[in-house]
Amino acid sequence: MLDTHDPLIFSNQNKKEKIGGMEMANFMNGYGLQVIKGKNKERYFVSFTDGDGEYQRVEINFGIYSALFELNKRDRNLTRSDERNLEYSELTDETLIRRAFEKPKGIEEIILEKEMKKLFWKAIGELTDVQRKRLLLYYDCGLTLKEIANLENCSIRAIKYSIDIAKSKLEEKIRKF
Repeated sequence: MLDTHDPLIFSNQNKKEKIGGMEMANFMNGYGLQVIKGKNKERYFVSFTDGDGEYQRVEINFGIYSALFELNKRDRNLTRSDERNLEYSELTDETLIRRAFEKPKGIEEIILEKEMKKLFWKAIGELTDVQRKRLLLYYDCGLTLKEIANLENCSIRAIKYSIDIAKSKLEEKIRKF
């Protein structure tokens, strides 16, 4: 007598699901393999959904089971290999050309850039509040001198003078570095 409540004996699957008290291996290629251990022997099944959407389960011999299992294993290994190498196939011609013409930055250059940015933002922090605000509105936000003058209810000349003084202070700090 076949005991349908025994656990799946042998599977190397992507996912398991319970059907009628039995565990079934669902493979990515559309079929599932089952091994059901009875009292005297093991029985092998393949299950799938047919073209009409009906669930089908067919008993197969060990030879067919082994062949389907090996086929699934090869498919799975090929898929994993494709996933590992996917990055290389996603490189476009544009990316390859850009990499060819842009020399990668060296460690010294990266560290120097970070230090310059740190110094720059520190110098901006040392400006007066009015100078900092006007400088950032002009360069960071992209507002014109007239727009900043309207926001602060003052002349364009005062805004320009304030930004010029802030720029000269920043240049002086960076030159000292």
